[in-house]
Amino acid sequence: MVRDGKARVDDILAAIADIRSDTRGLDYAAFARNPTAVRSVLYSIGIIGEAAKNLSPEIKDAHPEIPWRAIAGIRDRIVHEYFRTNTRRIWDVVTEDLDPLEAALRSVYIEP
Repeated sequence: MVRDGKARVDDILAAIADIRSDTRGLDYAAFARNPTAVRSVLYSIGIIGEAAKNLSPEIKDAHPEIPWRAIAGIRDRIVHEYFRTNTRRIWDVVTEDLDPLEAALRSVYIEP
């Protein structure tokens, strides 16, 4: 099944919602002590990165404000260098990067 850009953006937005749900009420210390939450967030970041990697060049070129390469890069690091995953950096993604990413993506595909 071929997934279009809107479906991939929807995948990213759903993964962001999952991360928020899985980290609700947690601070960094609680997150770092919760391996289930860490694994869930890592999985969701992987989805975000994979969906971003597979968006068309036209979409990426039209939205240079979104750090596509960095998004794909963190996915690659999680998948290929899982043994060096930095929990603090993952928490920073959760607390600092998701809101701007979501806002930018919602500008890509405005819901009717």
